[in-house]
Amino acid sequence: MWALPPTVPALTLPQGAFTHGFVFEFESEEDRKYYLEKDPAHLEFGRSLEGLIENVRVVDFVPGVF
Repeated sequence: MWALPPTVPALTLPQGAFTHGFVFEFESEEDRKYYLEKDPAHLEFGRSLEGLIENVRVVDFVPGVF
């Protein structure tokens, strides 16, 4: 993942590029599933972003599993 310094205008980004990335780690698959499907704070946060952002990408991975 790469990040741009704040001085780089967004217009210089390649089309479809992402400016932010976040990594969440969970103790178990059950914890991840709860966060995605039932956690009230996460669900409300997602709803609050509707219409404000576009081109969201989610990548699930297990470290060491390819």
